[in-house]
Amino acid sequence: MFRSLKLVLLANTDWYLANFRFELAYALRESGAEVHCIAPEGRHLSWLSEQGFHTHALDLGPDSFSFAENHRTYQHLVSLYKKIQPDMAHHFTPRCVLLGSMAARKNKVPYLVNALSGLGHVFTTHSLKCRLARPVFRGLMKRYLNGDNQSVIFQNQEDMDELIAARVVDADRCHLIRGSGVNPDKFRPTSVERTDKEIRILLASRLIAEKGIKELAESMRQVVKSFPNAVLWLAGEPYAQNPTSLTIEYLRQLDKQPFIKLLGYVDDVAALMAQVDIVALPSYREGTPKVLLEAASCALPIVATDIAGCRGLVEDGESGFLVPVKNIEQLTSSIIALCEDKKLRKKMGKRGREIILEGFTSEIVTRKTFAVKHSLLLTKSPPIQTVASG
Repeated sequence: MFRSLKLVLLANTDWYLANFRFELAYALRESGAEVHCIAPEGRHLSWLSEQGFHTHALDLGPDSFSFAENHRTYQHLVSLYKKIQPDMAHHFTPRCVLLGSMAARKNKVPYLVNALSGLGHVFTTHSLKCRLARPVFRGLMKRYLNGDNQSVIFQNQEDMDELIAARVVDADRCHLIRGSGVNPDKFRPTSVERTDKEIRILLASRLIAEKGIKELAESMRQVVKSFPNAVLWLAGEPYAQNPTSLTIEYLRQLDKQPFIKLLGYVDDVAALMAQVDIVALPSYREGTPKVLLEAASCALPIVATDIAGCRGLVEDGESGFLVPVKNIEQLTSSIIALCEDKKLRKKMGKRGREIILEGFTSEIVTRKTFAVKHSLLLTKSPPIQTVASG
């Protein structure tokens, strides 16, 4: 299907490509494509290179609101696309979707796929800066995300409906694919029974306020009053590109709490999942969270927020609990309900695993993504000479 094509995968972090899109990159390469991975320099970019992919370090400044930094990144992408001469570019995350699309148009890249895993902190945060930035961001997306040679992939219906209703994107260019998928053979239920008495609640994500970390920490203060053996494991690192990134001082304060354990960056999330009892993500807004896909695949019960990105993936009362955003009382009661009932945890975990196998595996997501790309290649304009049949 993609034989002899040059394809670019662009993201704002190399760990995103390595952990969220490796199966897609591998499948594209297996189908005959020459795959180029572009992301800021990091330990995962070297790993992707070792796996045989073409890699390019991106100059991406930490301030997503800085015109100077964004312009520098845009110019760097223009030069990279001029050098690579891709037939198709696939952009992930809002900032890279916009800057990548601008650079691709400058270089007349024949086909574009833009994947909005979420709408980013510009739409999540209600600061004055974000409120002022939204109309600018919408205007730029409207200008650069439409056209017969483009497709836009959303991870939840709400985000797609919002941008269609605002006439930012054309409905006939839009596709809904829930999440980046999860490998159920790698993320599978553990058969090892722990002998310790701890009840471990895990939150694994970028350490930013939008993930509901402050609310979860406050909730745990209440949980341990009933279950002194409960402990919150926080896995991840601060993320400077997001203005709500947690400060080092705040994390130090959390680390002083006896019921909170800071793990830092964890490379083997599957092994981590095998050591916990519950996964929580009281996020304000999400596309379709990867960590919840992994948790459900590992047959772990989930406590998440009642937002579009979590609904369907988490069935309230069946595979976990959905609570209102920033509602510490319901967050606490849901965690307590799971702490006090091991049979409920197992029952919900079993249903979560079923949900993954029914519609959220990497194989399913890759097949749907291939279909989007293939339909794009079948468009009349612009032609692409390197496409081979079969």
